[in-house]
This record gives sequence, C-alpha cells and structure tokens, in this order.
Amino acid sequence: MPDLTYYDFSQSTNHLLNVSLKRDLAAMLDVAEAEGHLELTKVLPGPWVEAHSTLDKARLLQEVQIAYARGSNVQQIAAWQQRFGKRGLSSNLAVPQVVSFGWGSKLVTKVDTRIVVADPDDAARLSRIHVQKDGFFEGGLLTSVISTTDNEDWQKQRRQLMEAFLPLSSLAQIMPTSFARAKGCVARLMEAATSGTPVDMSDFLLHEAQAQLQLALLGLPEDLMESVNAEIRSTFQGHPGTNRPNALAQAMSRISVSLHKQDLTLPSSGCPVKGPLSEALRTAELPPATFYGNLLLILFAGHDTTGHTMTWLLFELARHPRIQTQLQAEVDGFWEDLGGREPIYQDLSRLDLMDKCVTETLRLWPAVANGTFRRLQSRDTVKGADGQEVHLPKGTLINIVNWSRHRNPDVWGQDANEFNPFRDFTSCELAHVGCPMAAVNPQSMRFSPFAHSPRSCLGRNFAQMEMRIIMLSLLRNFTFSLAPPYDQISASETGATTATKFFGVNRFTMGPADMEREGEAIWGKRPLIGLKMQVTRR
Repeated sequence: MPDLTYYDFSQSTNHLLNVSLKRDLAAMLDVAEAEGHLELTKVLPGPWVEAHSTLDKARLLQEVQIAYARGSNVQQIAAWQQRFGKRGLSSNLAVPQVVSFGWGSKLVTKVDTRIVVADPDDAARLSRIHVQKDGFFEGGLLTSVISTTDNEDWQKQRRQLMEAFLPLSSLAQIMPTSFARAKGCVARLMEAATSGTPVDMSDFLLHEAQAQLQLALLGLPEDLMESVNAEIRSTFQGHPGTNRPNALAQAMSRISVSLHKQDLTLPSSGCPVKGPLSEALRTAELPPATFYGNLLLILFAGHDTTGHTMTWLLFELARHPRIQTQLQAEVDGFWEDLGGREPIYQDLSRLDLMDKCVTETLRLWPAVANGTFRRLQSRDTVKGADGQEVHLPKGTLINIVNWSRHRNPDVWGQDANEFNPFRDFTSCELAHVGCPMAAVNPQSMRFSPFAHSPRSCLGRNFAQMEMRIIMLSLLRNFTFSLAPPYDQISASETGATTATKFFGVNRFTMGPADMEREGEAIWGKRPLIGLKMQVTRR
C-alpha cells in the first residue's frame, strides 16, 4: 500500500494544488487553442462567450477550479445554464476547464472543453451508449471499477464484484449484521436525546454508514472498525489538522491485512455469507493498482453516498413535520406487523412511503450530484442552444450532470426545488427493496441517482437496504428537528443555483454545508460538512 492516498495528500497540503496560478493557466490555454480543444465553445452556449482576453479566460478556468474545490460546481453550472442557455436547466453547455487523466508517472494535466449534458433525452442516450469513463477519477482511484477507462477491464471487474451485491443470495444473508449495528446506533443516539444536546447528524450518519460498510459488507472486526472509522472520514472530509497526515493510507493497510486474515465467504462458497465484498476483492486476482483503487473507492463511496442521503432525508423530514409523522406511522406499523421477530430482507418491501421519501431525497439532493464523466466512443450529437443538433467528435469529454436534471421544472413541475415524496414518480424511478425486480436500477431520462445502466452504481442495492434498516431504527425511537442556526434556512436558500451560507457541498458526493464552521485554503473559503439537529425521544 502507498504511504499516502490522494486524500491524505490533499488534506496535508490544505488542497493547495486544487487551483492553478493564472500564469500557468494562460500557458495551458495557448496549448489548448493550438490543438483545437476549445472549438466546441463556438457551437454550444457557455461562459466562454464572455471571456475575451487571455486574462479573462484564465480567470474563468480558475473560477471553475475554485467551484470544484469549494463544492459549488453544480450550482455554478445551473447558474450558467440560466444565464447563457436558452432552455433553462435543460441547456447543454460547453465549459473549458483544467482536466487530469492517468496516475503516477502517466498523469496528464491540460485544458480541454467538457460538454455538460443536461438535456434529459441526451443524458439518458449518451449515458447508455458511451460507457467509457474520461479518466477524471484515475488520479485518486487508479484503475478501480468506477475509474478505469478500459471498457473490457470495467466489465471484468464488475463481473468479479457483482456477486457480493446480489439481493437475496448475499445482502439478505448479511442483513442480520446490518440490523444489529442499526440497533446499536439507537443506543448511541439515546444519550443525546435524553440530554437535549444538539447532534451533528451528518457526522453521526456518516459514522454509521462507515460502520455498516465495514461490519456487514467487508466482514471486519468491530474493534478495527471503531479504531479507523473517524480518521477515515476525517481524511475524506479533508479539513487539515484533524488527524495524522497519512491516516487513511494506514487505515487501508490495516484493513487489507485484516481482510486477508478473516474467514470470509461469498454465496458461491456454499456456506453462510460473511464479508462478501472482501471475499470478492481478495479472490478476484486484481492487479495491485486495481485492488488499491477499489478498496479506496469502497471506503469512500461505500459510506459517503449513503450517509449523506440519510442526512438529507432527515433534513427534509425535519422541515416537513407532517411527512415525518406519516413516515413514523408507517415505521410503527412495520414493527407491529413483525410481532416481535427480527425483520428479514423481504419485509423491507412493505415500506411504500419510505420508498417514496428515499427516492425524493435522491432526486432533490443527489449524493452524486455531478452525475458521471464520460468520453464519447464515437461521433454523436447533443441539442444546441435552440434545440438543433450539434455534432460532437469522438473523444469529446462529457459530464452527464444529475443536479440540473433532478431539479429541472420543465420535467418535474414548478415545485422541482421542493421536497414532495407524493409527486408522480414513474414505476421505473421508484426505488424498492425486498421484492421482485428490486435490484433493477431506478432510472429515467430525468432521473439517474445511480447513473444509467449499464454503467450504474454497483453498490446501490446495499445502500438501499442499509438506509431502510437505519431509518426504521431511528424513526421508531426518535423525532428530528433542526437546531439553530439550521432552523432558519428558508426555501430560497436551497435552490438549484444557490451556494451561499447553506447549500449542498459537492465534493464527489454532496453533503450539507456546516453553518457554524468553515475551512480556509490559500485560494479562499472551503465549506465543511455538518448538520445540527435536535433529537427527541418518542
């Protein structure tokens, strides 16, 4: 294992390299223009139209970098769609930016034009056809299943890891471990509920999601999980000075040693399933860079996406107490129907309102707000400013963005920025667990929280099960409300283009901005993640 991960390095340098100097950007611009990488800005709308001088262009490139570093890039894109596009949040944009591909000695950094694809028809079509990733994640995750640019390698890895996520033969078998941990998290929260002290539910749920991942899916010992949980999450959050400089790399080494020592099994092992994802990893005979990248990916995306989604769900339930009461009634009925026995996987199919609330949370606050970054495998088209076809050459970089589509009033109605679990979801959008077809990816032209198939999120079935198990335990025992200053957040502060005091901070995954603390880097303010809530025992 390397001595430092990408995240360790970023934290220890306070994200210094996230934003380039203008003189360096100007030099990269000269190369990009000479090589024709900015031609698409002439045929699609975008902010480049207002960048006339070299300084203007360098400044714009830096603004894009700062927005990514702050976690406000999707709000920046939405604002540009409204400003430069003629089709609102359906507008496709051409946005020149600094891009990096490869890793180690093969790392390449340059200026290129990325096409932001937000038109629902274009997004669904391109996502299904052009499955090749563009290399955006290679610098941190090397050749993992999410980052590899080799389609054959991706398909092979997916086949090797998929067995761990099969609903009935794998996830249903590890559900008792997941349920036991969920009962334990109730005990953790009970003290705060009794004392009346506000709880950072973002931190709490990220901790529990990391615990679920390590105990149930990886099959690791609880003492190891507890010893590395906080430092893993702190490194991913990236606030300097909160842990050791190489904490994540050391945690990965300890986890790697442990999973190779444990007696772990997959469904195909012919015995009770334990730590199926660890077993899939260690038996897949992956190259070292691929094993490392996948372990890092699992520790990050395997908890951040789920923890943030649960936090956003509680945030919206606190803002809509009537819906919280209705959901608690469904939860109470669920437990009453069990008659004292512990739930099994199939029992989770009886949570109609929970399904709607989770789906609406994934729409309004998509954990992966960026969507997906791809490279066109052949020539294709997208809609231009007036809806006309614009031809894109093979190799074009595209970002199929979730945030704008999920909040687009043209496809969701005028309440697109409001939490409404009773909206008219289609059958292919609603996410279910524990019933036939539950493993099917929830997706449509306007909705793709896990990306469109075939290159959709491999871990979504575990995430869906885990969220319901934890929410069933928490809502059975507690009522949640927003603590100051979060109780003063107005509807106008949570729109698609808003990134002020409170907003969804998007750093690969989207969590709530901490309104009481803020980091600072050399390039400006760096929002932190947090959400204080009052937890009342029922």
